Amino acid sequence: MFTVLNQVSGKSFQCGSDETVLDSALSNGFNFPYGCQNGFCGQCKAVILNGEIEYAGPTPEAISEEDHDANIALLCQCTAKSDLYIAVDELDSLANIQIRSMPCRVEEVNHLNHDVIQLILKIPGSQSLQYLAGQYIDIEHPDFEPRAFSIANAPVNSNLLEFHIRLVEDGQFTNFVFNTLTEKTILRIEGPKGSFFLREDSNCPIIFIAGGTGFGPIKAIIEHLILMNSMRTVHLYWGVRAEQDFYLNLPSEWSEKHTNINFIPVLSEPDNTWSGKSGFVHEVVMNDFENLIDFEVYACGPPVMVKAAAKSCIENKVKKENFFSDSFEYANVIEAND
Repeated sequence: MFTVLNQVSGKSFQCGSDETVLDSALSNGFNFPYGCQNGFCGQCKAVILNGEIEYAGPTPEAISEEDHDANIALLCQCTAKSDLYIAVDELDSLANIQIRSMPCRVEEVNHLNHDVIQLILKIPGSQSLQYLAGQYIDIEHPDFEPRAFSIANAPVNSNLLEFHIRLVEDGQFTNFVFNTLTEKTILRIEGPKGSFFLREDSNCPIIFIAGGTGFGPIKAIIEHLILMNSMRTVHLYWGVRAEQDFYLNLPSEWSEKHTNINFIPVLSEPDNTWSGKSGFVHEVVMNDFENLIDFEVYACGPPVMVKAAAKSCIENKVKKENFFSDSFEYANVIEAND
């Protein structure tokens, strides 16, 4: 066992050589930031001030050359090879959020359009799940590996959980959801997880950048803002390929009812009838704002989009501590937010 000491908090924990530093931190009750836990989103970066770590494979894509030179590591992918002295900010907001495993029942399976399903799960009995809007859970079924999906509703009625699941052509679990899963099926969930959630201690205006079903967790956050009667200025950019891919009309309804919410739909492959914004959604944001220094930005969607958005936002003067992201990796085994 090795000792990991966090310079920021002054607290330490024991870490085995056969588990990642992040897994060890979470199991010891430390609220380190993290997202996908697959090495794509980069949310669990920490500075290694002293000590030796090791990756099971090549250096993860989320670690740039600059990160490597600055001794920044991805805690979800590395193991300790010695005692470690690290620097990472812990998240006080997660202090009272407990990761739990529990059964749930399929309450509804609704086809929202040609390739997106709204899945509603109900936690039985008097149980409920405490979570922060924007977080995700793992859905477990005996025939599949656990799949991570973001919760798409605000934590008001927390025994009902909503998910937006996109059909992936070779996705085993998403094909099961679209073609086989029925109401009253019993599944298990584990969570909540992740550090993609609203920072409520800020009054900064917010820009949300959603790609495809990345709208789901952003929907949960905006619903939470509305329930809080927040008057923070919100600019929601939702990017899809074609107009038919906007699977909910909620953003337009929000912008009509709430003067502080602005909705900007963006198509990357518009036809000649489209009169709105077009192009890559993050590039549209950059074209609309000369300077983002006063904004918080929340980006959610495919890794390529989130990575590009992060780069563009930092170049456009968003403070690193004001950029929050969650990315989905599409694969047969990991179908997070298909």
